[in-house]
Amino acid sequence: MALQISRIYKLLLFFIFCGILLLMRLFYLQVVESNELASQSLSMRIQEIPLEVARGEIVDRNGLALTNTAQHYKIAVFPGQVQNIEIAAEQLAKLTGLSEKSFILQITANRHPFKINSKINAAMGEKINKARIPGIVVIAEKVRYGYLPLAAHITGYINLADNQGVSGIESMYDDVLRGSQPEYAVALVDAGQQIIPGLGYKRLRLSDHSGPSNIVLTIDKQIQKSVENILDKHEIKGAVVVMKPTTGEILAMASRPNFNANHLEDYLNQNSAPLLNRAISSYQPGSVFKLVTAAAALETGIVHPEDSFFDYGYIEVDHLRFNGWDYNKGGRGQLTFSDALAYSSNPVFIEVGLKLGAETLIAYARKLGFGHKTNLDFTGEAEGYLPPPENLYSGELANLTIGQGTLEATPLQIVSLVSTIANDGIKVNPYVVSKLTNADGVVVKNYYASPGVRVLTQNTAKQIQDMMAAVTRYGTGQAAYVEGIGSAGKTGSAETGRTNADGQSINHAWFAGYAPVKSPQYAVVIFVEEGMSGGDIAAPIFSEIIEEITKH
Repeated sequence: MALQISRIYKLLLFFIFCGILLLMRLFYLQVVESNELASQSLSMRIQEIPLEVARGEIVDRNGLALTNTAQHYKIAVFPGQVQNIEIAAEQLAKLTGLSEKSFILQITANRHPFKINSKINAAMGEKINKARIPGIVVIAEKVRYGYLPLAAHITGYINLADNQGVSGIESMYDDVLRGSQPEYAVALVDAGQQIIPGLGYKRLRLSDHSGPSNIVLTIDKQIQKSVENILDKHEIKGAVVVMKPTTGEILAMASRPNFNANHLEDYLNQNSAPLLNRAISSYQPGSVFKLVTAAAALETGIVHPEDSFFDYGYIEVDHLRFNGWDYNKGGRGQLTFSDALAYSSNPVFIEVGLKLGAETLIAYARKLGFGHKTNLDFTGEAEGYLPPPENLYSGELANLTIGQGTLEATPLQIVSLVSTIANDGIKVNPYVVSKLTNADGVVVKNYYASPGVRVLTQNTAKQIQDMMAAVTRYGTGQAAYVEGIGSAGKTGSAETGRTNADGQSINHAWFAGYAPVKSPQYAVVIFVEEGMSGGDIAAPIFSEIIEEITKH
């Protein structure tokens, strides 16, 4: 009896074990492999043509698309459904003007479904579909980049051959954006490969993908558009960055010349380097660097805004003469330190910089973001160049204090400097990606503003704010003043070491500032490559941008 019970028990265990195995197999087939099996099953009942590049979308802070913003139309051909090639070719030629012979050659050369590379509009596509030509259907496809490209240097571009991100967000978040599943135009057919009545042609996407596939930026599409329109109106070669000083959110970043990622081949060999993102490339900053010299001098207490200086129009350092930018007009005479910033006095700032010393000045420059990349860590971002203090003799230090010589900085670093001053001495990290979402728009990951680090005392920051406000009220940046809300900033005209045909020095033009004066919302840097004068060229663009983006 005991032996019989033991056998029954073993048999029961055997059936339970087999049942568990069967349940595991069913779970694997119905849950783990369900999507793949569905695809295999459907593959015997569909004829498909892949549609646009399978990538997630890049959108602005308000969910407005920066990619996949345009459509084009293609003629899809399913050879197995074409009943009479000659009749189909004749009908199509009458509707589109395409060559009958070309169509016949293409359909006889392709056994699998394909798309005809032709330019047709929505109206023509509707006519073709209404004609109900067997095996012929017009499908709408999203163009990855709009016909009028916006934020091209931010979004970047892909290699269409392998769907690989090459630059910008497309490259930095390639693994996320490629998480999107491809979509197909399909003909649903029966066992005899004939169209199933009532089903016909469909768009189909098979996916259980729940991971991130879309990128939400901090960019404001409307501000970005306003900035780009103004740059194009003035035919600027350079860059603009707009940043929220309290959070580090990049609201706009534009570089010129621009490019259209749908036609990259047109830009590869241009001398103007349109693919270069000038907003994150390094250049001589010129007198906007005087903000660093002022911050270091005020913070260390070697000077105060009301301290008096005498500007002779030049200063001699180690038997080298450094002229003021307005030397031809003579010296400015007695100036306060605040006036010296307002009028961008080279002699006064060189005097202060020499008293400050190389080690202290460079230490503050590094603390304020110079000589290393920002935390944005954008593809192609330059570090700039901050010379080591031990290699600076007096003449080189004199050049450094006014932003000349070997010093280089990016517009992004300059806008970060201005943001720190506007934010009462607290430095926040710039960032451009706000969150990642899946295909259904559900947030998968958030990116938040950095808490910020105090790099200047609030008192020093307030003093520089007042001095920058003087620049736009009565100094070199009056063209940047904004009626009603005020503005503050600093002009810069950086020598490149080159001269034009008239022997005149070729300068880069800068203006870096913020607005409104009270509770600043926008820190903005304008960089105009070979723009000559910051006060004449860059400053007016600043005021135009602020007026445009604050009227909404």
